[in-house]
Amino acid sequence: MSHENTSNGHPALRWIWFITGPTACGKSTIAASLASSLNFKFLEGDSFHPAASVEKMSQNQPLTDADREGWLQALREHESQAPKEGESRHLIMTCSALKKHYRDILRRGGQEAADLRIRFVMLLARPETLKKRAETRKGHFAGKGLVDSQFEALEKPGENEKDVSIVDVEGELENTKREVETRVREAMGMEDGSFTQVL
Repeated sequence: MSHENTSNGHPALRWIWFITGPTACGKSTIAASLASSLNFKFLEGDSFHPAASVEKMSQNQPLTDADREGWLQALREHESQAPKEGESRHLIMTCSALKKHYRDILRRGGQEAADLRIRFVMLLARPETLKKRAETRKGHFAGKGLVDSQFEALEKPGENEKDVSIVDVEGELENTKREVETRVREAMGMEDGSFTQVL
């Protein structure tokens, strides 16, 4: 199902939501749930990491800005790709996006295309909570050893980053899913499953 509504002669907007935050905050779980609820396309940002970066993180070695540059550019380039036939024009993507500089790279698509809106949801919890979650999850290369370094790198959005919504993930997962979906729907002007034009 796609949402192609237009109003006042404006083209339909295409939205890309980045679900962000430090390791073990639940980015993939929340993003997949959101995409399923809204029938949007979902992409796992970690799949864009080169093998060398995955190997570093699996050894609990934090990535440097240089390591992340190519990854962020790859995500940025993907923003510009037109949806395939039959796909939703809207996209949910995971990306830690810990620093403002990283988020600025991802914002460029929305600055270059009048019909594209880039927005962020940042999932946050205490380091102790995320370490416990990292210990119990299976099949992920990033372990609890990366939590501290990610919090050292973390730059919470300031007053000038009004396109970032912070959601506390200390509570129950289902409550977090509902909170994120509510905020996304409100930002997009969704009413009864459709969109109003938010410019």
